[in-house]
Amino acid sequence: MMVKESGTGVQGHSRTPIENARALQHVAMYQQHGLSHDAAIKAAAVAESASTSTLRAAEKQFFETGALSIPEDRRSHRLHPFHPGEAGPSLAAELIIHHRLKQVSDENVYESCSTLRAELAAEAGVMVSKSTIHRWLHALGYVYGKKRFSNQPAAYRNALIRGFIYRYARALKEQDEGTAIIVYMDESFVCAHHCIKQLWYSLLAKHKNSVRGDSKGKRIIIMHAMTKDGMLEVEGVEPSNILTELYHSCALIFNEVCVDDITPADYHDTINGDKFIGWIRQRLIPTFDSVYPGKKMYLVLDNAKYHHHRGPDWFSPSGKKKGQLAEFLRQRKVNKFTVEGITFTASKFSADARGKAGGPTVKQLEAAVKEHLVQHPEINTTVPQQLFSDAGYELLYTPPYVSDLQPIEMIWAFTKALVARQSRRTRTVDETATQTRQAMDEVTAQLCQDVIQHTHKWMDAFMQSEDGGSLHQFRDLATLKAAEPAMHKAAASDVAYTTAVPQTNDEQDDMQWTQ
Repeated sequence: MMVKESGTGVQGHSRTPIENARALQHVAMYQQHGLSHDAAIKAAAVAESASTSTLRAAEKQFFETGALSIPEDRRSHRLHPFHPGEAGPSLAAELIIHHRLKQVSDENVYESCSTLRAELAAEAGVMVSKSTIHRWLHALGYVYGKKRFSNQPAAYRNALIRGFIYRYARALKEQDEGTAIIVYMDESFVCAHHCIKQLWYSLLAKHKNSVRGDSKGKRIIIMHAMTKDGMLEVEGVEPSNILTELYHSCALIFNEVCVDDITPADYHDTINGDKFIGWIRQRLIPTFDSVYPGKKMYLVLDNAKYHHHRGPDWFSPSGKKKGQLAEFLRQRKVNKFTVEGITFTASKFSADARGKAGGPTVKQLEAAVKEHLVQHPEINTTVPQQLFSDAGYELLYTPPYVSDLQPIEMIWAFTKALVARQSRRTRTVDETATQTRQAMDEVTAQLCQDVIQHTHKWMDAFMQSEDGGSLHQFRDLATLKAAEPAMHKAAASDVAYTTAVPQTNDEQDDMQWTQ
């Protein structure tokens, strides 16, 4: 029973001649020790994790033929997808799996191993078990995990990735020429009770893998920046958590972060737009200018909401009243606009449309404001964009939900692993913060270069995949970076994201980057 409980036995396993010969030797040994033939068969079956009928059949075959062969099994048929020579599902079955799971992703429908098994049976006549479906999915690179909801079609997402790679290659070229430095920044957190999730436990224990524990504990916020030369900081500088104080270090590892020395901070809302702007002004830019004087900064960051912090003069036409829309146009010295073939002069902006005074409707005013904002993108510029523009730097936003383009994510994994290995149930939040800072000190320039190179390899693979599109003409990132200046400029300079998600397949296929 212990062999079965330990999981050593494999149900449905076709035994080899060597395994059957060993089992018959066990039978003979048990008989020599005084067991009857029937008892010896049963004892050998337990020891070998086999059925008694299997051993009796093997014994009968040996006595009749003097040899042992692989028992007949439906899986040995050449055309059956279980055939030992096959590495997994047949090509037809694999295509069905890929097509169905793509449909699941696009339409957000339910799918399980059971339903996928039924579809394979109905469409291709492939009759396999749920466990086999599970094994095939893992072999094909699928994992079962939490959904990420997005309104972006796959073609739009791939276009965003291509646009980022074009701009990143330009920044990489300037870095190689010695005129610029690429900086990667991100935020993460580690809980006070963060620990390794596995342990050694006894199968004989009553509760087996039971561990005494409690909640995850308070969060430690981590914000930092890195370059190819290591983490962006001046050695020996120990910054505070008050973001109005200037320090030549981008490290921010605290359970509370303040925009000043008066306002208390709640760790549930540790980072917001004001704090991010404080970090840029008092930590990122001063540290970069100190470490890389005279160089241009390209900052790679994700699309978190506070990375697009809007200033007090930001104007959004949605939900505004007619008078507010009209006043905005007058302040911008818009004397007239045309909507739906009708031209309205400034004197009529506030006139009543319903009273037939010749004025525009709210929707017409809103359309006019939106058009004016498109023609004058400098009006609604986020605070980070304005700060970087004033300093002569550039922001490189990674596409949403594509963490593979952000190498600093792997630094978080490295750091958290070191913190997890030091866990104990009574560890305090201050001890966790100290351990996190010590773990960050273990991040070397070589490690930063390794994770950046890993990201570059991901880009190379994407460029040559079916999603690479216009990047197919370049063998890899190095080839793109070294392309002719004219070609590189046409592909990468002043690339703008499309302002609306395409709705039809034709629009997706024909989508191009606008200059």
